[in-house]
Amino acid sequence: MADPVHQFLLRLRLEAACRLLRTTSAPIAEVAAACGFSHQEHLTRVMRARLGTTPAALRRSG
Repeated sequence: MADPVHQFLLRLRLEAACRLLRTTSAPIAEVAAACGFSHQEHLTRVMRARLGTTPAALRRSG
């Protein structure tokens, strides 16, 4: 089982990324870096696993 602190921080970073994706037009790679993900693909993997969607699909949905 993953460290609860790591899971909490990952959730906060993912929430921040979702907020930026919905409210800015910054490139996805820039959003990923700003929220502490190592690269765009890392954000995409975490988002797909946790939310069942991708950064691009989330942005398109509004």
